[in-house]
Amino acid sequence: MNRRSFIKTVGCSVALPSLAVAAESAEDAAIRAKIDSHRPSRLAKLPPDFNARVGATHVAGKYHFTKKPFLIEGADKLLELGTRLGKFWFMPTGGGHDYPFNSTWTKAKDFVELAKMDYWEQLFAMPFQTFMLEAHTPEGDSFKQDKPPRFYEKITNDFAEITAHFYKKFRDRDVTIILQHWEGDWLLRGAGQKWNPPPDDWQKRCEQMQKWLAARQAGVTKGRKENSAGAKCRVVHAAEVNRVVDAWKNIPTMTTHVLPGVELDMVSYSYYDAMDSPVTLWKAIEEIRKHAHTSGSFGAHAVCLGEVGIPENEQKNRIAERWDEFLGVALAMDVPYVAHWEVFCNELNPKLTPAPTPPVKRNDDVRGFFLVRPDGSLSESGKYLSDLWHRGEK
Repeated sequence: MNRRSFIKTVGCSVALPSLAVAAESAEDAAIRAKIDSHRPSRLAKLPPDFNARVGATHVAGKYHFTKKPFLIEGADKLLELGTRLGKFWFMPTGGGHDYPFNSTWTKAKDFVELAKMDYWEQLFAMPFQTFMLEAHTPEGDSFKQDKPPRFYEKITNDFAEITAHFYKKFRDRDVTIILQHWEGDWLLRGAGQKWNPPPDDWQKRCEQMQKWLAARQAGVTKGRKENSAGAKCRVVHAAEVNRVVDAWKNIPTMTTHVLPGVELDMVSYSYYDAMDSPVTLWKAIEEIRKHAHTSGSFGAHAVCLGEVGIPENEQKNRIAERWDEFLGVALAMDVPYVAHWEVFCNELNPKLTPAPTPPVKRNDDVRGFFLVRPDGSLSESGKYLSDLWHRGEK
C-alpha cells in the first residue's frame, strides 16, 4: 500500500497500544522523576527556542474554514496558534491529495520546480523558523527492488539541487529546513506488516534501504557543503523510524538493522508504538540513539519526534497531562524538535457508515488527531499547546 492510501485509511495509528499502567521498577521511577522535573507545567520558564522546536503537521486534513489555498490556510492557523515549526508534505508528484481544498495543483519534474510553485513560495515566505518537509523524489520508495546505480545517482542529484536552492533562498534568514521521509519501518516492510516472522528477503531490504538513505543524505551533504558558507539557514536530512519497540520482541526493525549502516544528520521518530507511557517513549529514544550514526550540527545522538498525536475522539482522558509528560521527555532528553499530528484531522471516523464526505462538519466525523476541530474550536491538545506557544512568545 502506498503512502497516500495508507494515510487515508489507517494513517498514523496502526494498533494503537492500550494505556494500562503497570507498577514501575526503580529504574523506571528514576526516569519518570527526570521527566516530571522537565514537564512544561512545572517549569518556571520554557526554553527560549521552544516555539521553533515544538510545532505541528499540516497534511490531508478532512475539513477547512476559509477560501484560502489549503496549504496556506493550515500554515496560517499554525502561526496563529503560536508555533514557528510547521511540518508539510513536499512531493513533486502533486499536492492534490495532501492539500486539496481551494487549490489547483500540477505535477513538478523535481523538488526545485515544486519549491518555485506559488503555493510553496507563499508558504516559505511565512515566518516559520523550522520547516519539516516530507520529501520523496518521483522515484519514491521503490528501493526494495533491485535498482541500477543511476537510480541512486538521480536521488542524490535531486537532494543536492533542492538543498542548494534552499541555501540560496533562505541565505539571510535564520531558519532550519529538515528533509525527511515518512515512517520508514512501513516503507521497509509494507504498511502495517508486523514482520513476525520477517520475510526471507528482510536482510536484503535493509541493505537496499541503507543505500537509499545514503543517496538522500549524500545529496543534502553535497548541497550543504557547496552552498552553506556564510548562510544563516541550515538544511539537514533525517530518516524516520516508527516500529522501535518491535526490537524488544526480537523483530528486525529499521532502528536495529538499517540505522547502524548509514550516517545521517538526524533520525525522526513517529512515536505510536511508545505512546503508552512517557517512560516507554524515553526508552525508545534511547534505543534509537544506541543504533543511529548522526553527526553534524545536531551532534552524535540527534533524534527528533517527527510525529506525536492522540486521537482525542477515542482516547478522551488525560490529554493535556499526557502531552505534558511527552514534552517532559523531549525537554529532559534535549530532543531538538517535536511535531504534533496534526492541525486538522486527516482520519475519518472508521465507525461511521457510510463514511462522511470531506469537507466534514461534525467533530465526531474524524478520529481526533487535531489542534482545531471541524466546528472550529480548539481540541484539548490545541488548548494545551497553544497556551505553551503563547507563553513561549513572552
